Amino acid sequence: MSNLDPFYLIVDSADWLARLLPLGVKLVQLRAKDRPQSEVRDEILHARDLCRAAGAQLIVNDYWKLAIDEGCDFVHLGQEDLDGADLGALRRHGVKVGISTHDDAELERALSLSPDYVALGPVWPTLLKEMKFAPQGLGKISVWKRRLGEIPLIAIGGLTPGRACLALAAGADSACVVTDVLRATDPESRTVEWITATAPWRVSPELTRGFRPDYAAAEVFPSPNHGPRARAISALVLHYTGMPTAESALELLCSPICEVSAHYFVEESGRILQLVPESRRAWHAGASFWAGETDMNSASIGIEIVHPGHIDPHAYPPAQIKAVIALSKDICARHKIAPERVLAHSDIAPRRKIDPGEFFPWAALAAAGVGRYVEPLAPDDGPALELDAAGEAVARLQRQLAALGYKIVETGVYDEDTASAVAAFQRHWRPARVGGRADASTIDALTRLLQ
Repeated sequence: MSNLDPFYLIVDSADWLARLLPLGVKLVQLRAKDRPQSEVRDEILHARDLCRAAGAQLIVNDYWKLAIDEGCDFVHLGQEDLDGADLGALRRHGVKVGISTHDDAELERALSLSPDYVALGPVWPTLLKEMKFAPQGLGKISVWKRRLGEIPLIAIGGLTPGRACLALAAGADSACVVTDVLRATDPESRTVEWITATAPWRVSPELTRGFRPDYAAAEVFPSPNHGPRARAISALVLHYTGMPTAESALELLCSPICEVSAHYFVEESGRILQLVPESRRAWHAGASFWAGETDMNSASIGIEIVHPGHIDPHAYPPAQIKAVIALSKDICARHKIAPERVLAHSDIAPRRKIDPGEFFPWAALAAAGVGRYVEPLAPDDGPALELDAAGEAVARLQRQLAALGYKIVETGVYDEDTASAVAAFQRHWRPARVGGRADASTIDALTRLLQ
């Protein structure tokens, strides 16, 4: 079977199928353990008939003789089952074979038997049973998929709907689940969540398959969250992930339920993943504005930089910044992005966003030829423009901020929008003190940037 549904459900009883098949499940394995063979035969017959009526594929676990006798299409075999199974008889009767694997030796054995799919697990720690094998990790999926080529790869072990998206993006053809559905408080609702999460890989495979990276040093890790561009690329927007781990951020960026993404994802080690082709509109900017442009998603390329953000504000690792600089220089050169359009997410959405933060080394990027920067004067405690101030000085400040690109109306009154724009400016160009209060240092840096 070459076209596996991306949602692979394992059940321990055919009774589950009467509940879950009507929700849209299309690929199911029946794992009936520790029962008399007569009961197992009845379970297989019941499951077979339910699956045929629902247009779903049934995979019988272990019981290869019964799979032949009852005219089933598929059998799944563990490594220990291979010793006693008659693969020749299965092939003669047209029964396809999937094989469980847990390490490279088991993979080699499976490949020598020409399987119709290979299952890799556990990818993450699992609750189903005690395993003598350590979790394989997400990276193993990509490695093994390259070895398997056209043979489908099933990821199993510790999956959730979010992790399923990661596994599919990493190269798995299907994501397998047992306990996350069967032990859920509401199995039907959880099944629907799985079907929704895996939908792009089912209905729009052309949007989720791999592509050639636009940046040579990037590894492709496709996210389904993108659409057609409505503008020419004219800006580069930098973000931090703002989440505790890289994996949790990547899960968010690949989940169709969350509907966010970015073109690139730079890990702390300097590893770069490309999630969305540059020719497509990633969903990283949200409601935003810069220099008259209201569709910054269409007009920009977005880079997500792995960092916990303001929940743990600390320096970005040197290897990561080196990678961000190299990637940014390449993007700006290829798309002729002007230095003044290398922006922070907080620049284009100052009321909503504060990333990549005042601890991001904008000066180092500018020194390497990415973006603009002027060395600011030290902050001082002298007179400053702040909330509720009014007059020509405030109007002039608002004109300057608007000239730089911020969305701000010249009113002559220092309101919340003005304070937010000033704070965003400070995060990018005067990071020593961020508070939205326009002191002499802030106004001086703004004036010199405009010059």
